[in-house]
Amino acid sequence: MAKKSKRKYGNKGKKRRLSAAQTYRPAEGRAPQVAVKSTRRRRNVQVKHHIPTEEELAEEYRYVLTDLKRIGILALVMLVLLIALAFVLV
Repeated sequence: MAKKSKRKYGNKGKKRRLSAAQTYRPAEGRAPQVAVKSTRRRRNVQVKHHIPTEEELAEEYRYVLTDLKRIGILALVMLVLLIALAFVLV
């Protein structure tokens, strides 16, 4: 017996609802719009950037070092626990 197609029993009179993005069609035959360069000239302004010293960076990011140490200790403890469980359970 042949398989019934969904087209016969589907939504005959119902129209699909499409979003605005789905119904958008770019203008056909038109050339793409090109951005026009501004005629205003920028002033050459020198901006002084503060380059932080190692002491400033160490003070600002000291929590990173403590977090890395904590993560390392936890990883080591879990590794030792897994090895101990492997010996006990096998």
